[in-house]
Amino acid sequence: MYESWLREAFTAAQRSDRIGLEAAAERLTSVTAVRMSDGTVVSVDNAWLQEALSSPTPDFSVITARLGALIDARALPASSAPADALERLDRLLAAPPFDRPDDRPELQTPQWLVDFFAWLEQLIETILRPLEVEVVPPVAADVIAWAVILTGIALVLGVILYLLINLRRGIVRDVRIATEGDDPVPTASEAFDQASVLARDGDYRAAVRSLYLSALLWLDERDLLRYNRALTNREYLERARGNPVLLARLTPVIETFDQIWYGHMPVDASSFAAYRQQIEALRRDMGAQRV
Repeated sequence: MYESWLREAFTAAQRSDRIGLEAAAERLTSVTAVRMSDGTVVSVDNAWLQEALSSPTPDFSVITARLGALIDARALPASSAPADALERLDRLLAAPPFDRPDDRPELQTPQWLVDFFAWLEQLIETILRPLEVEVVPPVAADVIAWAVILTGIALVLGVILYLLINLRRGIVRDVRIATEGDDPVPTASEAFDQASVLARDGDYRAAVRSLYLSALLWLDERDLLRYNRALTNREYLERARGNPVLLARLTPVIETFDQIWYGHMPVDASSFAAYRQQIEALRRDMGAQRV
């Protein structure tokens, strides 16, 4: 059940489906421990997912990467982890996009609100300072002070209402996009041609993604490996283990894509050309293969 919830959240994050992801996150954060296949009980904490969704504009690519890593970790056997697995994990978490400082704690008062109350306090002091003379009775000064305070509260409520209205509009827009349906899956040839167009425009990172998609679709069209957008890259490799030639060619293709797409490795015309050669080598060597 826990793994099915992870997959549901992973699929929603891939589609930028905030509503579906929030529903899955509510179930995942309620789980505090998971029993593994060998009977051991492991503590889990998915509070990070709720924190990521608390932002008005969640980073779905980072959420997708973390959920994919959790699914891959459950799919691997206990003995498959290399000896330097922890060192690799430390290096991964120390690199973008996971090295972002936690500068937005939930309980911290927004800076704009602190600045507003500081300005309001200074305004009240400026107004009341001339009223300290004996001509104005203390009662009148209190009335003016309360009037200024109530005006300030009204302004704050107005700002909060404005923010809530805009937040609601954003949620409605996300729901509308989610209900329009999934993007149609292109053919391998269309994805390959799209990669060439993106490369000519200088968008090499998106071009690499289209090349990788074209490779998966090409394998699917030849019944070598079924394409499923809900699968992670590690799961594709697991399904290719029955074909050693396919596994040998697909592994560097996926590793390079992960470094560029999730690790934000710089990519230029030469590195794009090198990745294209990997895709062409995969197609050439697998041309006569059948699973």
